[in-house]
Amino acid sequence: MAALFTVIYGVSTPLAAFGVFLPVFAETFGWSRGAIATALSTNLLLGGLAGFAIGALADRHGPRVMLVITVVLAGTAFALVSTVHSLWQLYLLVGVLGGIGMSSFYLLGTTTVTRWFGERRGLALALVLVGFNLAYISGGPLAAWLIERVGWRAAYALLGGVCGLITMLAALTVRLPRVGEAAEPRAASTRTAAPGAAPSSTLAEALGDPRQWYLNVAWLLLGALSLMVSVHIVSFAHDQGISLAGASLALTAYGTGAVSGRVASGLVSDRIGTVTTIRLGYVLQLLALVVLLGLSSREALFGSLLVLGVGFAVTDTMLAKAVPEVFGTRALGAILGVLNLGWRCGAALGPAAAGFLHDVTGSYVIPFGAAPIAVLASWGLFALGSSRRHA
Repeated sequence: MAALFTVIYGVSTPLAAFGVFLPVFAETFGWSRGAIATALSTNLLLGGLAGFAIGALADRHGPRVMLVITVVLAGTAFALVSTVHSLWQLYLLVGVLGGIGMSSFYLLGTTTVTRWFGERRGLALALVLVGFNLAYISGGPLAAWLIERVGWRAAYALLGGVCGLITMLAALTVRLPRVGEAAEPRAASTRTAAPGAAPSSTLAEALGDPRQWYLNVAWLLLGALSLMVSVHIVSFAHDQGISLAGASLALTAYGTGAVSGRVASGLVSDRIGTVTTIRLGYVLQLLALVVLLGLSSREALFGSLLVLGVGFAVTDTMLAKAVPEVFGTRALGAILGVLNLGWRCGAALGPAAAGFLHDVTGSYVIPFGAAPIAVLASWGLFALGSSRRHA
């Protein structure tokens, strides 16, 4: 768990900092926000496509080799962003090389910890995935601090190089459990699983099951919302007259809420079940987005992002927990690879669409206004995806 947490935290830090660098790129080179956000969209989309092969290879050979190769590539790519002068270079480093490099950390983190833990799987997943959210607490302010002290080029070189080294060392220690090391869930804990789920599905069986596609689109919508907020919220706050350093605290509020949501959902779901816990997460997202739409002060901004972070983290963790409950662990890497592509497609679309809509309209009213509708749609699709299989 410590190794996987370190990998996820380290690889997520340059990703979390991208929103802080976005307005810097726009001011330095005169690029539009939509064009800059497209680099991150390319990263997420290519990473999702690469996840097909990575998940299948990890099912057969274990996670260590793929983790080491990909995190080294990610760290190198982000460090080299310090050398960019053209938009195509940003697309190559952040989009292509960074996308392939970041393709494994979430996928292999969830599949590996799922195979290690049975009885307290929800808490184990939460403690590993919380590294993603802790990166948003520290990544934004750290990037802003480094930019102020050493300039944006040196800041990106330091973030990418240090994170790449640390995650490589952690990835070298990751392995699957040997026979007898991993605990299986007690029979009583199966009350949290989706009723009627197959004991363990193959990839072909999962692809033929409509529940996989319901869960896929539910995760796609959450990915679009989560990345849209995390990439553009600093620019949104900066547009309101808040300094870059102050605006970066919006990411800290979002990350703080997400950390709390991860851990709380892990603890709670092992007691009250996956479905009940995720319902609470969806409700929190809706409430936070309504407050964000009627934003009246900086305090309201930070408060709504705190609650939104909790809601996003709860639903994301519970979706990851629901997959082995619905489909088992036989082909978990490959199945999560398919679902991961759905999340990444949404995460690729959300920031780019919000950026281009801002370029056209001069505000974020349309993308943020549509967010509550997307939350409701994701909620309904999850309900279908976790329902009883019909004959």
